[in-house]
Amino acid sequence: MGADPGWGRSTLSVHGAGRGTEAERPAPSIPTVQPIYQTSVFTFPDLASLDAVQDGTHPGYMYGRYGLPNHAALERAVAALEGGEAALACASGMGATAAALLAALSGGGKVAAARDVYGGTYGLLEELGRFGVGTRWVDAGNLAEVEAALREGCRLLLVETLSNPLVKVADLPALAAAAHRAGALLLVDNTFATPCLCRPLRHGADAVVHSVTKFLGGHSDLTAGVLAGTAPFVGEARRVAMRFGPTLGPHDAWLALRGMKTLSLRMMRACENAMALATFLAGHPKVAAVHYPGLASHPDHVLARRVLTGGFGGVLAFELKGGLQAADALVKSLRLITLVPSLGGVATTLSHPAKTSHRGLSAAERERLGVRDGLLRLSVGIEDAPDLTADFAQALAHP
Repeated sequence: MGADPGWGRSTLSVHGAGRGTEAERPAPSIPTVQPIYQTSVFTFPDLASLDAVQDGTHPGYMYGRYGLPNHAALERAVAALEGGEAALACASGMGATAAALLAALSGGGKVAAARDVYGGTYGLLEELGRFGVGTRWVDAGNLAEVEAALREGCRLLLVETLSNPLVKVADLPALAAAAHRAGALLLVDNTFATPCLCRPLRHGADAVVHSVTKFLGGHSDLTAGVLAGTAPFVGEARRVAMRFGPTLGPHDAWLALRGMKTLSLRMMRACENAMALATFLAGHPKVAAVHYPGLASHPDHVLARRVLTGGFGGVLAFELKGGLQAADALVKSLRLITLVPSLGGVATTLSHPAKTSHRGLSAAERERLGVRDGLLRLSVGIEDAPDLTADFAQALAHP
């Protein structure tokens, strides 16, 4: 049985993968939990069977790089949650982003991209310049600037639902309309928001990417990525991915699907905790600024209430008075919260964007993006909120 698109997001988190295809399950019984298909290749009794699987007339699997049952289950789950026709699982979020870009672009093609995208995405687009792909960097919050870039012949507009690290909110309906008027596609990185808070495809996006390593997997024990969207676009991305091989391991795919079953519960708690921490930090005299769309003071707060449902996300950023020295002192003084160059796990962690995601940028570029030395990004977990605020209180009390 497949997922019902009318189910709620918690139900889809648990049951979105369905019960498998004919090729994945023995008859008449079905395992409650899908086994890990720890194999790179499948055997066939004869040439006719091999042909039938290759041409799609009979369900089945051939070779790990072409897809495994664990990949298919994860893809069904994400497609159901995002409301997409299809999905493609990859070995990382960057692998999924690369597959999407290569499916949409070719030599001489142009992409319009938010200039404050994740540092890895920024680097990938810069790298693609060697192959004739041009990038027009834009302020995604300035619709006139976006439209001007699209008029230059960009085939793709790339934005993040919630930006990294300042958590700016993208006006997805307006951006989708602008892209489509120009004959371009809209690709959205929905990693920070997750489908629990936002479904970009329903706002007009053509495709969505996730770093499953983060909130979808949710336990900091796997590396994976996924692309979801229309069947033709995902099909082209799959064809491209089969060539350059960002193949996800079956165990990581299995872990990701297991993690997704609690996604809705984890995101609800993370959003609650993030609001509590943002409120606490905003009132602290050692904090110069807090970036969280749940705060009424955030410039995108009204937009966030329109684009997001069920919360404002589990990521916030804050800037300390005193710059790098103050940031380092805080990291050393925290007892419960640790310094980690990633996000999206069940434990609350800190990251220093200038030293991690934006390390490859010049000081001038970081300053222009608002990524200063005193800025810290907080990935909020599912602990008890009073324990988290108490840890910050004691750490900030240090001279």
